Amino acid sequence: MAQSAKISALTDELIVSLTIFSPATNAQAFKHAKDSATKGLKAHHYARTNQFDIQAKLDGLDEKFRVLNRDDLADALLVRLKELYRFQSKWTPESLSLLLRLSNRPVEKSNVEDLDLLKPPNPPPPLTWAEIIAEDLLDKDGIWENIDYAAESSEDEKSYKSQDRQASSEITQTSGIDEDDIPVNAASFVKSVDASGLSGIEAAQFWRPRSETAKLDSRSVDTNTPSETDGTSEITELQAIREILFMLAGLPTSLFVIDKHKKEVTGKKTFILSHTIPQTMNSLLSDFGNIGYNLICLRELASNLPPVALFQTLEATVMKRLSDFNQHLAKLQARYFAPNTAISVSLLEVYHEVHKAAKPLLHAAKLVSEVVPYLEVNPFFHLETFFDQIILAQMTGEMDVFEFLAQIFFDCLQTYLKPITRWMEFGELGVDDETFFIGMKDKSSEAASLWHDQFTLRRDASSALHAPKFLRPAALKIFNTGKSIIFLSKLGIHQANYSPTKKTPRLDYEAVCGTTSPFNLAPFSELFDSAFESWITGSYNLASTVLREQLYSECGLCRILETFKHIYLAADGSLFQDFADSVFERIDRRGVGWNDRFLLTELAQGIFSAVLDSDGAQKLVVRTSTPKHNGRTVKNLTALSIDYVIPWSITNVIQRPSLQTYQRVFSFLLQVYRAKYLLKNIDWNTTKASSDHSLTQLSFKLRYRLIWFTDTLRSYLTETAIAPSTAEMTTKLESAEDIDAMAEIHTKYISRLQAQCLLSKNLSPINQAIISLLDLGVLFTDVLSQNCPKNTDSFTAQPNLSREKRETRRKPTQNRRRSVMPAPESSSDGSEEDDYDADAESTTSHEATFAESLAKIQEQFDRLVPFVTAGLRSVSRVGGEVCWEMLAERLEWQTSRSRS
Repeated sequence: MAQSAKISALTDELIVSLTIFSPATNAQAFKHAKDSATKGLKAHHYARTNQFDIQAKLDGLDEKFRVLNRDDLADALLVRLKELYRFQSKWTPESLSLLLRLSNRPVEKSNVEDLDLLKPPNPPPPLTWAEIIAEDLLDKDGIWENIDYAAESSEDEKSYKSQDRQASSEITQTSGIDEDDIPVNAASFVKSVDASGLSGIEAAQFWRPRSETAKLDSRSVDTNTPSETDGTSEITELQAIREILFMLAGLPTSLFVIDKHKKEVTGKKTFILSHTIPQTMNSLLSDFGNIGYNLICLRELASNLPPVALFQTLEATVMKRLSDFNQHLAKLQARYFAPNTAISVSLLEVYHEVHKAAKPLLHAAKLVSEVVPYLEVNPFFHLETFFDQIILAQMTGEMDVFEFLAQIFFDCLQTYLKPITRWMEFGELGVDDETFFIGMKDKSSEAASLWHDQFTLRRDASSALHAPKFLRPAALKIFNTGKSIIFLSKLGIHQANYSPTKKTPRLDYEAVCGTTSPFNLAPFSELFDSAFESWITGSYNLASTVLREQLYSECGLCRILETFKHIYLAADGSLFQDFADSVFERIDRRGVGWNDRFLLTELAQGIFSAVLDSDGAQKLVVRTSTPKHNGRTVKNLTALSIDYVIPWSITNVIQRPSLQTYQRVFSFLLQVYRAKYLLKNIDWNTTKASSDHSLTQLSFKLRYRLIWFTDTLRSYLTETAIAPSTAEMTTKLESAEDIDAMAEIHTKYISRLQAQCLLSKNLSPINQAIISLLDLGVLFTDVLSQNCPKNTDSFTAQPNLSREKRETRRKPTQNRRRSVMPAPESSSDGSEEDDYDADAESTTSHEATFAESLAKIQEQFDRLVPFVTAGLRSVSRVGGEVCWEMLAERLEWQTSRSRS
């Protein structure tokens, strides 16, 4: 267990030393690194290398060399193995195993001549007497003379001083003796020490114990030497100033005691001033102690911050201010202890100067002590706190504190601005930068959703943006600027092609507050917001402008929206009518291949090529699916859809859910056109075929009312709902700043279009009632077609079948009433249906059935139209669209007119 703990601690230390991860600031990345390292460092019980196996491999290698006619390699290997075995150890098999694993085709790549490079250089030849004599002859003068080995004997070391004195007294200067030959007396240069000066220095050290100073000669003690009375020592005011300045600089002193448990610095009561009562002295020292303790705490807090860039910047800027304060203390020391002119020594004056210089530092110390406990939770809490305190200092008129805190704030802010700058200029995110408010959401997202899905704004547990409060108003612009850069790079527009010619403006104290004092009347928050807005506006405007131009010019956003108007929204009614009629004709022929998507695609491309270019027409694709409903109902038209291929860049503006809404509007319009197509193709001769004049009039009335309903609905959709909203959306898109604004405008347009076209979920009952009314038009044409006289071919909406074929297709138990008129949206169950024998019906019963069907159609129409009108008025009253009220009035007007 102890071994595991030791390995875990060593692993933590290894990760911290090799990476920038820290468990305090980046717990997730640190845990991932530790898990990976632990897996690699787990203890494994591997068996020792088999030395016999290694020997067998070496023998095999020797045999291989000789078989391949590389005896030189085999001999070289054998020689070195024999030499290795002379110095064999327990790790020899492991070493040989490693070398065998590292070998790579030795027969082909080994060269015996390369071994000569490993030989050590030849040693120099031995030195001979002939060479020595050639350099230094042995017959020089004096080389064979005797040496006086007793000249510097150690026996004479004790008496060297007396000999030197005696020699110095006997030697006299004569003109015949050279000065270099005179012996030097070292003792003559030693000067006796004046003990009075040393005693004065020691006496001035008031912090020394009194027992040591009592031994000093009273004559050598200075008049300023402290005296001792009742366990106290008198000191001078200058000595107190020196100790105070030392204490403020963080140095140990004898005048103050630091008590970290009580969190205070107190002055010793054993030292007093002769001209001041002890209470005054203690009070003044207490004030100095409060300042000193706050500075000590500031130094300790600043030096123990976590190793994160933001915190290291705070530490550096605080230490710089402390260094400036120490320089101020040094100037005070120079003034009092090395004065150029005579000055008065006053503790009160020193206190006022120190308090004035330390006042901003004291504010900073208080702020740092407050923010440090919260930095792990909120890594930019110090920025927010300093920002608020700067505003407060400005409001209270403390301009020195304001300037001091503002400079610290801007120094710390520069580090936070670095990832913002990198993101806005190059679209890059730092690796595992959890302090930045932008993160990677889905790196593998496709380009069609790059703008919306790849990146995200980080938020905390309370759903607030993970950024300093003072930067949150501009966070979206920063976010969009970086995404615009990435978007442009995907389009092939590189950063060098649109880089600004001007440098990015600075964002520091001088740029925000200026060097003069006119800013006193302007709140700091407004000054900062204005400066920060200017700082990001250049990059934001440039990137968004270039991207908007690319979307409009190169990607064809306007062209695609115009195409959607023609394809999905029936902007050109004649083209949409031609396409719808062609589809309806294929449906009415009841051919098997009416929904062939290839034929329908060719048909759509041919018709819409009148308003689209050749490339745009080729992007049209018609898709079909199996109808979900039985019978001739307009609901089956939802199985027909048109797709238009758009580039990925436009998909970031026109998102995929919007395309579904376009399809729904297209299907709704196609349903309206279907009902109108069937009603208008009814022949007047068909409606006059009945012998009952009242039935003929009822048929005319129903046909008129159904055509009126479809015309009113088509006019409402195309002219009241679609056209104004589309024109408004196009106008707003032209003034949009970025893709976010474009996408938001288009999304709101789609939402409003869906509501105005009665396709919203909350309008589902009204939409179903309108579909039922359109189905009544289809049902009405079916009733008239079945009421046609024999061999009449005047009904053009549906080709007539011969009586024989129709009789053949009938089943004995087929319910004719159900085939003539199913109840739309609220059909009754099968138990209420009556079996009907078509072969036995007479003309009278046929007319009775025809009259009954028309009556039920009129009944359903009279029931559904008021329901639609009432529903539209109801939703319009609760804050709905004005156009709903307009449609309700038009429907109600015609209904009232018909009843009258």
